[in-house]
Amino acid sequence: MKNQLSFLLVAVCCAVLLSAVPGRTQRLIGRVTINTEKLTPEVQTKLAGLQDQIVKYINEYDWTDDSRRYNIDVLVDIYVERMEPLSYEERWEVRVVISNQGDFQASDRRWSFPYRQGDQFVHSDRFHPLTSLLDFYFNILLAQEYDKVSKLGGTPYYQKAFDVAQQSKFTEYFNQGWKERSEHIEQVRAESRNPLRELEYFFAQARNRLRVDDRKTSEQYLRVVVLRLKGMNAEDEGVQRFYQLHHLDLARMLSNLGMSPQLQELTALDPPHTATYDEFIKKIGQ
Repeated sequence: MKNQLSFLLVAVCCAVLLSAVPGRTQRLIGRVTINTEKLTPEVQTKLAGLQDQIVKYINEYDWTDDSRRYNIDVLVDIYVERMEPLSYEERWEVRVVISNQGDFQASDRRWSFPYRQGDQFVHSDRFHPLTSLLDFYFNILLAQEYDKVSKLGGTPYYQKAFDVAQQSKFTEYFNQGWKERSEHIEQVRAESRNPLRELEYFFAQARNRLRVDDRKTSEQYLRVVVLRLKGMNAEDEGVQRFYQLHHLDLARMLSNLGMSPQLQELTALDPPHTATYDEFIKKIGQ
């Protein structure tokens, strides 16, 4: 199988050199909602302007280096739990859900930050309890997107998220969620996860090539995807997540290209979605 996989990788690389899609990078477009229903009306007024400031922080910054970009809608849903009035600041305890309405969602229940009406946020290398959390998750999101453009292409953005987590270790906020975030970024950027990251790249390229009707290259990428899956532990959480997110598109593409043997293999590799694979096997030749 190793020789077969090597041959397919060479074939895919050659095809891409001959028919590559121009590179595109990402621009974040933020939509922010702030839920304050747990607060009294008087306390709610203290958060006036926060939503607009966060939207500005997201949308008016170049998160990537390339002028050729496509938009990623980022939803930031903030649920304010309480405000703690301290002698020197008003500190807000919230939970937040950040998503791209697709394959990325982060739910964080331990976000704490100071805010007074009129505060403005700037991009800086210095740790800030509000903006650093946004930087942390946005860079993980960008890392996942860049992994789809090139193999392990998201590494610089994982590094940025790691750097933010490192900064938190020298602040009073480290034990307010940043310890867990530091552990999380260590896990997602570990070398042991590289095969999963590469799998996402091959899958994304197969889908992109089929969209432009480059069926031959798409087929080559899909063969690599199935071969990679055969060599992975089906019980691994990342592998299960891959199947959960992509089994339907994977089955549809394989069926479209008449790749019945690969669909048959997936019925054994991914038993929870056997019915889906069987359905698309029946469509081949109809």
